[in-house]
Amino acid sequence: MFRIKNHANLLKGNNALRNSLILSLTFSSALLLIGCESKPTSTSDANSKISIAKEKVGEAADASVAAAKAKRDEYARGMQTKLDELDTKHKALEKRASEAKGDAKKDLDEKVKASKAKRDAAAKKLDELKEASHDRWEKIKDGVENAFEDLKKATE
Repeated sequence: MFRIKNHANLLKGNNALRNSLILSLTFSSALLLIGCESKPTSTSDANSKISIAKEKVGEAADASVAAAKAKRDEYARGMQTKLDELDTKHKALEKRASEAKGDAKKDLDEKVKASKAKRDAAAKKLDELKEASHDRWEKIKDGVENAFEDLKKATE
């Protein structure tokens, strides 16, 4: 019982591991049900049932991968929209800097430079997320959110 609770705690927040465990349990249950039939079956019937079970597990795994990719792509589209909005704010900051005079211009020019660096970092993180595999993108997500938060602060 302790091992089950311990594994349950490990699975919180790890979707890929949780999905793998669910698939493994499904496959094991299917095999157990096949093996526990009350009537005797021939080897070919058993092999046929095993093949069907393997096919269903494979389909479930494919569906899980497709769902993770769709979730990643939807998140990336939302973050691209945010990047476009922050680009607009960056351009407004550049315009204010070009119109400013004296110390205000110097301060705004430094802010524009910092904003540009943070924008480039956020865009790089977003590109990394877009290229990430279905089981890795969630690990990159925090870095993307942090980079966007830094960019947002720099453009204010």
